[in-house]
Amino acid sequence: MASKRVRVTLHSIFNDNTGDDPGDALELYGRCDANRMRFDPDIAEVVPLEHHNLWHRTGDNPKSVTEGDAFIIESSTEMDLFDGEFIQIAGHVSDQDDFGENDVLGHFDERINFSDFGNGLVHIPQLSESNQRVNVKVSTRVL
Repeated sequence: MASKRVRVTLHSIFNDNTGDDPGDALELYGRCDANRMRFDPDIAEVVPLEHHNLWHRTGDNPKSVTEGDAFIIESSTEMDLFDGEFIQIAGHVSDQDDFGENDVLGHFDERINFSDFGNGLVHIPQLSESNQRVNVKVSTRVL
C-alpha cells in the first residue's frame, strides 16, 4: 500500500483588523487540530485514525495580538498517510471581549486527500466577525 510521511505545521494567526474592539489588539483563543482519517465503507462513515492538537488556548488565557502583527505558534506534527486516507485540518479562533459577548471569528475544516497531499500553504479562508479579521497560516510537507 502506498504511503507518505507528512508534516502539518500551524505557523501563526495574523490580526488583519481589530475592528471595533477598544484599543489596537484582539485577545485570541481557540484550537487547531490535524487528524488522519479515512472513509470506512463497511459502516458508511468517516473514522478517525490519528489525532494531533497543534494549538489550544482557552478564553481564560487569550493571547493579545496587535493589529498588523502575528501570533507566532510554529507547532508541527508528523504522520504516515496511506492511500485512501486524508488529513483534516480543523479548528476555530475567537476573540475574548471584556465589554460584551465573545466573538467567534470563525471555524475551518480543510481536508487533503492522499493523492492531493503536497508541499505548501493550505488555503484557510480568512476568519472574520463583523469587521474583526484574522488569517490562519498552515502548511503541509511530504517528508
